[in-house]
Amino acid sequence: MTSPAANDTTDAFASRHFGALELLGDECGVLALAMRDWMVEHDVVFADHAIPFVMAPHCIEATTMARVQHAVEVLTRVLDRFCTAYRTDVGLRRALDLPTAESELVRIEPTLDDPLQLCRLDAFLMDDGRIQFLEFNAESPAGIGYTDVMFDGLVEHFTSLQYPRDEGDLVLAYERITPHLIRTVRDVEARWRAWTTGPEGPGSALGIPTACERPYVVLIDTADSPSVPEFRIICTALEAAGFDAAYASLDELRRIDGRLSVQGRAVDIVYRRALVEDVLDPYASPGAAALIAAVREGAVAMFNPFPARVANNKKLLALIGAPEFAHLLEGDEERGIVADTIPWTRILAHGGSTLPDGSAGDLAAYVRAHRDDLVLKPASDYGGHNVHLGRLTDVDVWEALVDAHAGTGEWIVQLYLDVPTGRFPAIDDEGHLVVHERHFNINPFAIGGQYAGMITRISTEPVINVSAGGGLLPCVSVARR
Repeated sequence: MTSPAANDTTDAFASRHFGALELLGDECGVLALAMRDWMVEHDVVFADHAIPFVMAPHCIEATTMARVQHAVEVLTRVLDRFCTAYRTDVGLRRALDLPTAESELVRIEPTLDDPLQLCRLDAFLMDDGRIQFLEFNAESPAGIGYTDVMFDGLVEHFTSLQYPRDEGDLVLAYERITPHLIRTVRDVEARWRAWTTGPEGPGSALGIPTACERPYVVLIDTADSPSVPEFRIICTALEAAGFDAAYASLDELRRIDGRLSVQGRAVDIVYRRALVEDVLDPYASPGAAALIAAVREGAVAMFNPFPARVANNKKLLALIGAPEFAHLLEGDEERGIVADTIPWTRILAHGGSTLPDGSAGDLAAYVRAHRDDLVLKPASDYGGHNVHLGRLTDVDVWEALVDAHAGTGEWIVQLYLDVPTGRFPAIDDEGHLVVHERHFNINPFAIGGQYAGMITRISTEPVINVSAGGGLLPCVSVARR
C-alpha cells in the first residue's frame, strides 16, 4: 500500500486506513475471510484459487500517476509504430528474427490500421520516482476484469475505502479499466463493419450486415486456460454494454459459409487471448486454421490482432532506442521517454556492443563478468518463466546460460534494477492484522491508444507474477485537496 516512492500524501492515507483496520480488531479477520469468499463468488479466481490479495489498494500520489499515464501513452504510440513497421521494414524484421510462420502471421494484410489495441506495460516505480518499463505484455494481458471487481469488493467490505470518497484533505480516484476495453471493442467492431461492408470489403459475399443490434464477441484462448473466470467477468461487462459475448477455445472455431462461427453462430469480433504459439501449434485443432483464414479474409474483426506480437517480444526493448531505428521515433518527447524509462537492454550475443556505462566491449564477456548487475530472460516467454536474476543465480548456471544462448537471438540481457518493496496490510493465519513487506511492480494498461488504469502485482519473490503465486491489487491515486 505504501512504497519507497511514497510521500506524505500516500503516507497520510495509509495511516488513516491502517488505523481504521486496527479499530476493527478481530472483525478484521472475519472481513478478510468474507472478502475471499466474495472474490470466489465473483470469479476473481486464477487456476481454481482465489487470487491472493491484501486489505487495501495500492496508493500512488496523483502527480506520479500522471507521469505514468503520460509515459504509457507516449510509449504506446511508439510501440504501435514498430508493430506497423514490421510489415515493410526489412531491417526490423531481420533484427527481431521471428520464426517464419510467426512472421507471416504478424504480416497478414490488416483490415484496420491500429495493431496495438491492448497492452499492459509492466514497470518498476523506483525509489527516486523514476518509471522503468521492463516488459510489454501485448499478447494476452490479464487483470482487466479481475481488478475492477476486486476494487468493488474492497470498497464493499472495508468502509474506510468507500468510493467515491473524500478523506478530508485527501481525494482518492480509481480508474476503471473495463469501460476502456468496451469502448475500444465497440470502435474496432464499427470500423471493421464499415470496411467489410464497403466497396472493397467482403461483406456482401459473406452476408455481413452493415449494422448489428448486438454484435457477437467471443473471447478465444486454449481449452486449458486458467483465466476462464476472468473471461466470464469480461463477457458479463460486454453483455451489459449491448454485446452478445461468450468465451470459447480455439478448437471450437469453425468456418461456415465463409464466416468464423462458434456452435453454429457467426462471430463478429474475436477478442484474442490465445498466444501466437497456440494459434500456430501444429497439433492445434482446425479451429486455429479457421481463425487465421477468417482474419486473413477480413471475415471477422479481431480485438488484439496478431501484429501486437511484435511489441510483446522482449527484443524490442533492445531495439526501441537503437540508432538504426531512430526513424521510428518522432520528436524529442518520444526520444526522451524512451531514453528515460527503458533500462539498458541488449539481445544476448557475442561481439561488440555499447555497455551500460556507455563504453564499447564484447557483450557476452561483459555479461559473464557482471552477473550481479544483470538479468537474463528469454525473448518470447511469459509468466516470469526462466527469468534469471544474476545475483540470485549460481555462477556455473549463469555461465551455462550465456554459453547456451549467446548468439541464438532468443534471449536478452537487461540491467538489474532493485525490485521495489512496499508495506501492505494483510491477515495472518490467526486472523490478526499484520503489515507485510512485499516486492511489487506496477502494470498500467493502454487500451485503444490511451492510458486505461493500472494494477499492482505483489510477491514475496523478486520475480513477480500472478501465475507464479503472486497477488494482485487495484491502484488508486491520492492527492491533497
